[in-house]
Amino acid sequence: MEKNRLEAFSDGVLAIIITIMVLELKLPESDTWKDLLKLTPTLLAYLLSFFFVAIYWVNHHITFHDVEQVNLKILWCNIVWLFVMSFIPFATAWVGQHPSSQAPLSFYFADMSLACIAFHLMYYFIFKENHCGNHFSLEARSIASLIVYTGAAIFCGLCPVAAFIAVAVVSFWWVIPIKTKK
Repeated sequence: MEKNRLEAFSDGVLAIIITIMVLELKLPESDTWKDLLKLTPTLLAYLLSFFFVAIYWVNHHITFHDVEQVNLKILWCNIVWLFVMSFIPFATAWVGQHPSSQAPLSFYFADMSLACIAFHLMYYFIFKENHCGNHFSLEARSIASLIVYTGAAIFCGLCPVAAFIAVAVVSFWWVIPIKTKK
C-alpha cells in the first residue's frame, strides 16, 4: 500500500474528529458573559482535546514523512489508533458536561492513554518494517506520556484539576515532534 493513501485517510478521519468536537459545543443559555463562563469546563476540555488531536496529527505527518513502505501491521496499527482517537469527541463532550465526575474523566484520560499506546506501537512497526529497528527507542516523554495519561485515568477522582494540568503539560510537550532516526 502507498503511504499517501494511509496519510490521506488519517487526515480525513482527524478532520472529522475535530469537526465533530466543535459541533458538540453548545451555545450559552443567553447573551451574557456569565452564561459563557458557565461553559468554561466544556471549552477547556475542547481546547485540550483540539490540541491533543492536532499534536498527534503533526506527529503522524512527521513520522510518515520518511516512511518508504507501509504493510498490514502499520496499516492496522494506524486503524486502531484512529479508532481510539474517534472517541475523543464523545469523551470531550462527556467531560464537558461532568468535569469533576470520575467516570467521564477516567474514560477521557484512558482514551488518551490508549491513543498513546496505539501511536507508539505504530511508530515501532514503522521503524522495524522500514529497517530502522536498531535506531528505535522510546523517548522519555513517550514513557512519561503513558504514565501521566494512565495515572490521570486512575487517579482523576482525587483531584480533577491536577489531572487536567498534568495531561495538558505532557501533551504540549509533544508540540516538538518525534525525531525520526534514519
